[in-house]
Amino acid sequence: MPGNVLDDSGGFRITEKALEEQRGHLERLVRERTAELSDALEAARIADKAKDAFVANVSHELRTPLGAVIGLSALALSRCENPAQRDYLEKIGKAGKHLSRIINDLLDLSKIVAGRMEVETIPFSLRNMIRHAEGVMANKAEAKGLLLDFHIDDEVPDRLLGDPLRLEQILLNLIGNAIKFTPAGRVDVRIGVDGPATDSAGLVMSVSDTGVGIRAADIGGLFQPFAQTDVSMTRKYGGTGLGLALSQRFAEMMNGRITVDSGEGLGSTFRLAIRLALGDEAERSEEEADPAIALHVAQAGVLVVEDDAMNMEIAIELLQAVGITPCTAGNGQEAVDILRESGPDRFDLVLMDIQMPVLDGLSATRLIRTWPGFERLPIVAMTAHVLAHEKRISSDAGMSDHVCKPFDANDFYRMLAKWLPERRTPGIPAPVEMAPESPRPSLPSMRGVDTVAALTRFFGNEQRYRYWLTKFVEETPSVAPDIRRAMAAGQIELATRMAHTFKGRAGTLGLDDLHLKAGALESALKSELGGVPELRSLERAIEETRREIAAALDL
Repeated sequence: MPGNVLDDSGGFRITEKALEEQRGHLERLVRERTAELSDALEAARIADKAKDAFVANVSHELRTPLGAVIGLSALALSRCENPAQRDYLEKIGKAGKHLSRIINDLLDLSKIVAGRMEVETIPFSLRNMIRHAEGVMANKAEAKGLLLDFHIDDEVPDRLLGDPLRLEQILLNLIGNAIKFTPAGRVDVRIGVDGPATDSAGLVMSVSDTGVGIRAADIGGLFQPFAQTDVSMTRKYGGTGLGLALSQRFAEMMNGRITVDSGEGLGSTFRLAIRLALGDEAERSEEEADPAIALHVAQAGVLVVEDDAMNMEIAIELLQAVGITPCTAGNGQEAVDILRESGPDRFDLVLMDIQMPVLDGLSATRLIRTWPGFERLPIVAMTAHVLAHEKRISSDAGMSDHVCKPFDANDFYRMLAKWLPERRTPGIPAPVEMAPESPRPSLPSMRGVDTVAALTRFFGNEQRYRYWLTKFVEETPSVAPDIRRAMAAGQIELATRMAHTFKGRAGTLGLDDLHLKAGALESALKSELGGVPELRSLERAIEETRREIAAALDL
């Protein structure tokens, strides 16, 4: 045996040299294994970031065009007198909303699986939430000839702390299923408490129906994604099998649980048991804010901080539509200078872009929050970063809220309603026109350009949309070379910001493929993957899109 010698008794003795060789061999194995594990951990980290970016991109790519379908069909319906056409438009709107719910369920499930879904803890009125759920479901029950009855026990507290959106989502799923699987009879919704309430209340929400019921053997699979009791159920009643799975996961995230009692042909009772902290009766929740406030805020002082001229124009249009003439700044440093000079009482709201030259939005907000008197000034991030961990970064910097880009008018006005003070509301004005009255020529079809979705962001103003498409053709030849120079100089942060800015502009203009490719480049740069293949792909797509737009608009 190498490295071993015979001892005096005739046995083998391990030498120091053999021990040293063995020790060295083990250390090499440990180093190699450690390196492998480190590489695997880094690969997992990169994959996790790519997954985050994928979820964000998919969310935008699906929701934006669908929002245009729903919004424009509603706009057309309000101006249509032909009964047959109104029927078509109503069906388009209903189908769009149904598809939107399915997409939202899929995205919610993907976020839960990725560990990116979070629940809120905010004050809300339980009875307001129940009234809203009743209003949503009443027509569905009536259409099937079902009696829908709600009852809240007197001892149930009204003011609670929790996530009203997710709680209502669970309730709507349970009621919706009860209506769907009940051919005749009734659906009863009961809200009670389990034991006395001190600092918290144990809520029990039950939804009972007189429907088809569930076989005992099928109950165990009810809360599995994409599962229904059998294939015939899917054919007869429709659905994706996601509702109960999501509801159970939301309940578990809030330390609750859904249980079911049922028998075939005997109806079903689903119960949600959850404990929520009691809220302060003096608190007003977001759910109770009057949404009409956004339509009569003419005297509000708003500062818009945005370095992209097109996004600035759209933000100004949205504000001017409700009577607000904003002050503007082109970067964080300009905003800091304006606020320092004006003092804490000049503005009621600051809309702050995140990625800007000179001084970015996060740094500007951190600085503003250090000044006396500016602690309570609402500063809302205008950003395409909408994942939970991205919102956390904005919140940690001192931002009060966020509004997503590309802008959705309804979300934008809900944000205004939330943050602008009522003392600035002089009265109720006429409704806002979301598109011009005069007819405009239709745009030619362009491959890879969603003109319908984009026009909604320009309030139907085709002239302004054509202007920005023309600017795109003129200005974008320098985009890829500028990013390449920044990458070559090691200025990865600058390159990332440039990719992010271009992504936002492409999304606003309805250039879906470019938006996706710019997002892939941004993610690659953030993940330290180099970004060279992504930049080449983006550069080719930019040239193809430029030629497509130039030919269509005869530039």
